[in-house]
Amino acid sequence: MRKFLGTASIIALAAAAPALAQSDDEIDRVIVTSSPLQVFADEIVGSADVVTSDHIEENLAGSLADTIAHEPGVTTTFFGPASSRPVIRGLGTDRVRVLVNGVGLVDASTASPDHAVSSEALEAERIEILRGPAAIAYGGGAIGGVVNIIDGRIPDSVPENGVESRLYFGATSVDDGHQIAGRTRLGAGPFVFHLEGLSRAAENYEIPGFAESARLRALEEEHHDDSPKLSFDDDDDHEEEEIYGSVPSSDMEFASGSFGTSFVADWGFVGVAYRTMDGEYGLPGHAHEHEDDHDDADSHNEEGARLDMTQNRWDLRGDVRFDGAPIERIRISAGIGDYRHSELEDGQVSTRFDNEGWEGRVELRHRPIGDVAGAFGLQTFDRDFSAVGAEAYIVPVATRDIGVFVVERYDQAEWGLEGGARIEHREVETATASRSFDTFSASGAVFFRPQTDIFLAATVAISERAPTDVELFANGAHLATQAFEVGDASLAPEQALSLDLTGRFEGTDWAIDGAVFLADYDGFIGLFPTGAEQDALPVFVYDQRDASIWGFEARAEREFGTTGSWNFRGEVTAEYVRGELDSGGNLPRIPPLGLSAMIEAERDFVTGHLEVVWVAEQDEIASFELPTDSYTLLNAQAVFRPIADQDVRLILEARNLTDEEARLHTSFLKDVLPLPGRNFRAALSVAF
Repeated sequence: MRKFLGTASIIALAAAAPALAQSDDEIDRVIVTSSPLQVFADEIVGSADVVTSDHIEENLAGSLADTIAHEPGVTTTFFGPASSRPVIRGLGTDRVRVLVNGVGLVDASTASPDHAVSSEALEAERIEILRGPAAIAYGGGAIGGVVNIIDGRIPDSVPENGVESRLYFGATSVDDGHQIAGRTRLGAGPFVFHLEGLSRAAENYEIPGFAESARLRALEEEHHDDSPKLSFDDDDDHEEEEIYGSVPSSDMEFASGSFGTSFVADWGFVGVAYRTMDGEYGLPGHAHEHEDDHDDADSHNEEGARLDMTQNRWDLRGDVRFDGAPIERIRISAGIGDYRHSELEDGQVSTRFDNEGWEGRVELRHRPIGDVAGAFGLQTFDRDFSAVGAEAYIVPVATRDIGVFVVERYDQAEWGLEGGARIEHREVETATASRSFDTFSASGAVFFRPQTDIFLAATVAISERAPTDVELFANGAHLATQAFEVGDASLAPEQALSLDLTGRFEGTDWAIDGAVFLADYDGFIGLFPTGAEQDALPVFVYDQRDASIWGFEARAEREFGTTGSWNFRGEVTAEYVRGELDSGGNLPRIPPLGLSAMIEAERDFVTGHLEVVWVAEQDEIASFELPTDSYTLLNAQAVFRPIADQDVRLILEARNLTDEEARLHTSFLKDVLPLPGRNFRAALSVAF
């Protein structure tokens, strides 16, 4: 069914596609629509990036989070190629909100690192990333940042020639994977119809060596040598073989289809859309940690744990303008979803997770008052989450949340001020207990334009985040984190005082942008070990400790000039995060220093680049972690444009050319699950 779902939609798109049409010109300045003020990306007071659909296709790397992980300050939880969530400035889970058109996904991805995000990178027309205080209007759940997927299922404009389409076909070598996606948009007077489909699948992916890290193997060998010999029977002297060369239970299969329609007029648009998706993938964290020397990888793929997920969702969007009125613009976005997944052991359902809920957001932009522009609004959600079965580590729980926000900006030619605030009320309730929280977040910024093409800003923010349902009421074995987790119903809101300094500089042939940040947390909520064991797992409790997180991210670009018919440019990026507990010790799963350098050559029909990514060793670790080794990745890509004046691109890419072993310190599975080995990708993108 899931193959048919995506493929049928894509066939329909191809049938509806007209002759190739000339692509639109690139727009140099990009508006960040996730900001209530919708300012240009180069003038937002915080740190923000806008990732276009072309960029997504050329950097596609499996999941949504893996695809945007090359952006400075962004990495992933990497729980295999199917289930990863974004990590921004060392923060993940409920501190980074992943949104679709400004509202939540209504899935279970924040509850556990092995739960996949229910949105696909190839469905996005663009992805907007807001870091730290730039996301203040989205509340405490976005204390680390926001990843907002603008998917275009509800069209906001009429196609220029009445119809437009886009198709993508891709294949990868490291996992025998394929990706197919397509969408078409048809205008009929003021009505616009949108049809979209996607299918992607992969087998177990290859790795350069052992699945387990050298440090973990050494610890296991030491433990084995120190363990008493219980038997001297030759029949019990059977050796287990370490997993080598590929990762069992890392296969996946996803499909989605959607239909949307909108009414578009001079005053704006309003529309609705329906989307259905399902997926099934292996859970390498639950799979056997060793292979028996009489078994092969395929048998483990069948016997290992799996997750089967599905979601049905309706969305409403609108953007209405009232020229000259006191409220000159109203934007609305709402989604209602029914999500469920089953975790399977040896083909049998062991645990079922359900999440039903809705979320809505309304933004009202008032007419400028002198030099002051501003917007205010309301955002609310309601969800019922339950887990039933052997690995149900949390009781059924309902969460209700409502918040109101305001953002104002005073802008002069050389300088300006910006401020925002949000008040939020949350109720979290089980059958036997309930908690309610009132939180307040606010930010104030001053920005300067000392000369053309220079923008400097300093932002101070206070943020409060209410505890999540898992942090309050967890109580059970959680195999994804290899811990017995115990929540604390008495937790108080987490508070942070932060400072962000951002700068953007642009010259004739160069550009630099970056940010330095510091956040001081009062009552940082985290999982901390107790030293006890239960159900053969170490016991971790959700507790509050004072902590601080600081670091920087930066990007520099330079045009080197022309040699013959080739234009050359280069880019370097850097990112660093440090997370410390005030009482001593380090926060867990904090990414180390990362650097990248890229050289690009371009002429009329082809663009090629060579990239080196270096990540330092992470030895500033929590007491229950192992250090993570440094690694260097070499990547290369060529993008061909074989048809002049048409948006047709052939993408040829090689990643990890040296077949280096690489592990992400942000992953719970980093010592048993390395990143994929050498991978070749070929893809064709066509816009009609």
